[in-house]
Amino acid sequence: MSKNSLLNRASLLEGSIKHRGILGTVVEHLGVRIVGSEWSENEAVPKEAALVEELGVSRSVIREAFRMLSAKGLIFSRTSDGTRVQPRSKWRLLDPDLMEWRIKSGETHDLLNDLLKTRLVLEPGITFSATQTATDSDRQRVTDAWNAKVAVFEDDNAPEQERRNRFIETDLEFHRALIACVQSELLNHLFLVIEAALALLIDLQMKGKGYTDKMIGMEESHVLHQDVYDAFMAGDATVAEEAMKALINRAISDAHEGMKLVNN
Repeated sequence: MSKNSLLNRASLLEGSIKHRGILGTVVEHLGVRIVGSEWSENEAVPKEAALVEELGVSRSVIREAFRMLSAKGLIFSRTSDGTRVQPRSKWRLLDPDLMEWRIKSGETHDLLNDLLKTRLVLEPGITFSATQTATDSDRQRVTDAWNAKVAVFEDDNAPEQERRNRFIETDLEFHRALIACVQSELLNHLFLVIEAALALLIDLQMKGKGYTDKMIGMEESHVLHQDVYDAFMAGDATVAEEAMKALINRAISDAHEGMKLVNN
C-alpha cells in the first residue's frame, strides 16, 4: 500500500478536518509543521499577522485554526505571551488528524513503534475476553472474516496490488471482528482511530517478509492467525491469548525488518 493510499484511508477516520476548505487546509498545514517539530515545545509560533501574510488567508481563519489546534492539545495562548507549542505530553495523540500529521511529517516509524507496543499490551487480553464472551453472531463474523482472509491468501490469480490491498483489508477485518466480540464501544473506536496506521504496519510486515504476489513470505503469519482463530472457535481463551501474543511478537519482528528495508 502506498503512502498516498494510507493517507486516503486516514482521511476517512472520524474527526478528520480534511475537506473543510481553506480552514481545513490551514489547520493541517500548521498541524504538520508543529508535529514535525518546526517549532519546539513552549516555542512561540508565528504571530497572526505573519501567518496571514505567509498563507494568504484572513485573520479570522488563523484564529479559528489556532482554536482547533488548541483543542487538539498542540498549542496554548496567553494574552501577554502569544501562542506557543504545548509540551508533547499534552497532545491528543489518538486524534485521527494527529495520527495522519505524524505520518505526513515523517514520524511514521515512531508512530508504528508506539502502535506495536500498544498492540502487544492490549490485543492478547482482548482476544482472551473475546473468546470468553463471543455470541454465536460474533463467532460468525469472525469466521466470515477468517474465510475472506484465507480466500485472499489462496487466490494466486488476482493482480498483485489488488491482492495486497485485499489482504490488508481482510487482516484488519479479522482483528476488528475479534475486538467487536468484547462489546466495548471504546475499543471499537480505538481500532477505528488506529486503522490507518495498522494498514501501514501490515504493509511493512509484508515488506519485512519479502512478500511476493504469490504470498511467499506470509506463510508463518498466516499460520499464526490460524492458531488464533482455531483457539477462539474452540473457546480456549488462554490458548487464544497466547496465540495472539505470538502473532503480535512476530508482527513486531517483521515490521522492524520492513522498517530497515524502507530506511535503506
